[in-house]
Amino acid sequence: MRSKSHFENSIKQIAHLEEIKTLRNIEQYVYQKNNLPVYDISHWNSGSEYKKMMLSTYTNNLDSDIFDYRYSYEYNNQIKQKIIEKTLCNSPDFYNCTLLQSTTTAICCIVDFLKKNDYKNICVLEPAYFSIYSCLTSFGLNVCKEYIILDENDNCIFPFQSINDRNYDVVWITSPIFSTGIYYTKDQIKQMIELLDKNILVIFDESIASIDKLLYSHLPVSKNVISIYSPPKYLSINSQKFAVIICSKQICTYLEDWVDVFIGSLPLSTHLAIEHFLSNNYMDCIYIHDRYIQQNMSMIDQLIKVFPNNTYKGESCNYITICNKSETFFNKLDYEKFLQIMLQTNTSFIPGYINDFSKEWGVCFRVNLTHNVEHIKFHLGRLLNYFG
Repeated sequence: MRSKSHFENSIKQIAHLEEIKTLRNIEQYVYQKNNLPVYDISHWNSGSEYKKMMLSTYTNNLDSDIFDYRYSYEYNNQIKQKIIEKTLCNSPDFYNCTLLQSTTTAICCIVDFLKKNDYKNICVLEPAYFSIYSCLTSFGLNVCKEYIILDENDNCIFPFQSINDRNYDVVWITSPIFSTGIYYTKDQIKQMIELLDKNILVIFDESIASIDKLLYSHLPVSKNVISIYSPPKYLSINSQKFAVIICSKQICTYLEDWVDVFIGSLPLSTHLAIEHFLSNNYMDCIYIHDRYIQQNMSMIDQLIKVFPNNTYKGESCNYITICNKSETFFNKLDYEKFLQIMLQTNTSFIPGYINDFSKEWGVCFRVNLTHNVEHIKFHLGRLLNYFG
């Protein structure tokens, strides 16, 4: 029998999470030293102002049955077709969808599909949500990373040639580019279509995309496309949500069976989120959301005029990534450096390298546009002033 010490020494840690833990430890130390909570400008939860505005508009049916099991395969085709139609702006007979409670569960089920169907050479386009790479490697799949880089004009370069030359079976793409609000151009979408034409399976994680900017609507009907979308995430509704995997009917049939093995039944919160997405109220909430984040973006534009070494590009998303190229790029967490930043600004952030942004992005960090306007103005202003 293996000893406890052997088990403890063999635990494989997830680098992304270990870095976040270190950031939280620094925040706690600064809090104890200054007796003032450190504000995380990258934190995924919304601010009180946004929540109040959203709740004043949001409506849903709370009288649903809380006792019975609910499975994706029990939703009738009419409901699934409505979801596809609202998502794709059309309703092709070729596609079907599987319903899950979150993007993370969708990732696990798709990775299982890749494993069981012998996909050998997989590419994850970075930056991307950390659990994609972690899940793929956990299943023992051969995974390589390719990177979105910036040119001298801060335009995003899709690494088509590198992807094309390496004969990948699968390419996993996040849209908009992770935590940036940057959507792919028409020319880049054409390159993605070329990958599909080469019989490469392309998986699109569009879980946080704006409904009017989904890539699926710009792609030809293809058995080589799988897309993940989570409509509530765009509204920053993170505890009552659902994810949908849209794919060919053949793949969908496979997923419906294995979702039962890996995930089980859907919670009531998922059922309510599906109902809300199909209601007119969802678009009312979109209107409130878009007005709110635009207000924060306008404020950030004014800050950047004062601190012009900082830039960002992005739209129609909860997050943007601000780049400061006057700072030296780093690819690991310097405890003392971050301690000094937090002591002087009382502000924390998730640096881009943790999410695999390449060095061309420079020192960059995520800003959550659904935070309170005055909180962003104050704390982002202090950060930009620190960086110069």
